Amino acid sequence: MMVAGRRGRPQVSSRAQVEAAAFELFFDRGYSETSIMDIVAVAGISKTTFFRYFPNKAALMWSPFEEGTRDLQSALETVHGDVPVMEAIRGGVLESVAAQLDDEGIWRARFRILDSSRELQAEGAQRWLAWAEVVARFVASRVGVRPTTVVPASIGGAVQSVVLGALRDSVEFPEVGNDLLSVLDTSLSSLGQNLQKWIDEE
Repeated sequence: MMVAGRRGRPQVSSRAQVEAAAFELFFDRGYSETSIMDIVAVAGISKTTFFRYFPNKAALMWSPFEEGTRDLQSALETVHGDVPVMEAIRGGVLESVAAQLDDEGIWRARFRILDSSRELQAEGAQRWLAWAEVVARFVASRVGVRPTTVVPASIGGAVQSVVLGALRDSVEFPEVGNDLLSVLDTSLSSLGQNLQKWIDEE
C-alpha cells in the first residue's frame, strides 16, 4: 500500500492510471478520507486534468458501473427476438461484464472499494436496483406485462443476485476472480434453465 502523504509520482496520462492512483489512496486511507486534491497530488496531475476524466470523486467509482448498465441494456435491446429470454439475458450480462474486465485488476479493486465503503454502499443499492430493472424491463417486453409485475421483477432481482454474488466471490477468492466469466456463465445457465420454464408458462 502507498504511504500516506507520499507525493511526486511521475505524471500519468490516462484515465486508468488516475484510477489506479486513486484506488491506492482509497485502500490506504479510506474512500471518505481521500480528497480529490489527495488524488491529483499523488497522480501528479492538475485538478483540470482530473475533471477532464471525472466530474467528481464518486464518478471515478461509478462511471464504469453506469457504462456496464448501458452496455447490458444495449445488448438486450438488440438481441434477436428468436433468442430465448434467459439465454439473451445470459449473453447480455456476460458481454457487459467482460467489457469491464482488465488485466491490471482495476475492476476488482474498484468493486472491493464499492462493496466496502459505507458512503458508497447506500448509492450502490440504488444503482444495482436500476441494473436489475434493465433486466426486468426486457423480460416484461417479451412476456407482455409491466416490469413491476412478479415475473419480470423477480427475474431481475435473481439475475442481479447471481452477478453480485459472483463479483463478491471473485474478490474474496482469487481462483474465482481469474475465471469470473466462466463462473457467471455456469451460474446464469443454471438459473436460466429454471426461470425460462416460468417465463414460458406466462
